[in-house]
Amino acid sequence: MNKRITALLLFLILCSSCNVSRQTVQIPDYILVPNGKEILGNKGLNAFLFENNTKNLTIEKFLSIKFKGENYYATEFWITIDNKKYKLLLYNYDEFEKYFNSANYAVINLQPENSQNGEQRKFIAFSVINDKNEDCLADDSLFQNIVVSYLKKLKDEYYNL
Repeated sequence: MNKRITALLLFLILCSSCNVSRQTVQIPDYILVPNGKEILGNKGLNAFLFENNTKNLTIEKFLSIKFKGENYYATEFWITIDNKKYKLLLYNYDEFEKYFNSANYAVINLQPENSQNGEQRKFIAFSVINDKNEDCLADDSLFQNIVVSYLKKLKDEYYNL
């Protein structure tokens, strides 16, 4: 009887010691994250990442309506900021998992399932390039402040639907 209890305790201790907790990042407003999509001339784009408001429309529908897209599945949109054209790249669910892995981030504003609008992801990420395929969210980009300001306004507009 004592051998069984001892064996069970050792087994439980062994199992609990193998369970390693991972650090997750909370995103109060937004963060800029490296190593996103790869495009011609760039190893990996930086991304503007924020928590989704799952009570709203999906981000694809919002962007399609805002930029008068042809369908709800578009992930690239041409935008104009201060008379300069940029391409806004939205990461779909699979791309987000591939490049950033949602398990690395913790949800702050958890919504009950009955208040959510459809099946929505927890986090949204954008990358932005200019007409020369330069990463506009890179730390050394002259466009970073302009583009981040635009993306913050876009995020706030999406949140306040």
